[in-house]
Amino acid sequence: MLKEMTRPIPFIMDIKSELPDLCQREVISPLHYGETLEIAFVKGIEGEIFINGKQFEFKEKNVFVIPPKYLHTSIYRKGGSKEGDTISALHINLHAITPFINLNKLLHKDNRTLPNLAFRCEDFEAIHEIACRISDESRTFLLRTVDLLKLFEIISSKKADDDGAFEYSGKAAEIIEFVEEGYTQKLTIDAAANKFGYSKQYFCKWFKHMIGVSFSEFLNTVRIHHARIYLENGYSVEEASTACGFSDPSYFAKVFKARVGTTPKAYSLK
Repeated sequence: MLKEMTRPIPFIMDIKSELPDLCQREVISPLHYGETLEIAFVKGIEGEIFINGKQFEFKEKNVFVIPPKYLHTSIYRKGGSKEGDTISALHINLHAITPFINLNKLLHKDNRTLPNLAFRCEDFEAIHEIACRISDESRTFLLRTVDLLKLFEIISSKKADDDGAFEYSGKAAEIIEFVEEGYTQKLTIDAAANKFGYSKQYFCKWFKHMIGVSFSEFLNTVRIHHARIYLENGYSVEEASTACGFSDPSYFAKVFKARVGTTPKAYSLK
């Protein structure tokens, strides 16, 4: 049984105060996705980010908008960090704030959608300042919500272009939903290809082009995402492994460590 969950937190500012030692080695963040809308800030560090298969080289100051369940990973180059560089992110729980403000409906009024926004934004200083105000728990929720609207006024002012956001086709959205609903079972590439009427060869090329990674890599990403939730809610490593569709606990531990950076056992003890 899952432990009782606390009410979702609307806004969380994640600040990496201790940056990886980028002078000694290249650092790659595991491919992952989240349930929240993420506004990511990277200042000064050299590297690149991939969002749903689209690549963006870091500038001196960077703001990236990552919609919920969009795959992303960052590569920080060796020697690419110096004193004063920062990495931070504002996570916005859209489900938690919907009873007060529905951002999807507001964007729809201006013929926009979250997946249709540009991934990269300018105005680093202005957006970062607003993000800090939104995450400041000493301020009233009303003031923080007003700032949230200001934030979206800025980030929705630029439409996606060839270097911007990726918009799922209907078929891609169906396949992603298919994986989300069936990750607990044995899913094969052949089964996925057959379900959607593609040959295995065409399906593999099409999926990687649309999503940015292979079907197997995406499936493991979804499984590990849910495994972390199970472990955080008191499940044993074996229970989490089985619940997320892994038939081999050793393979589960290997994939988990590669993506999360620690073993399932160590993660469950945090």
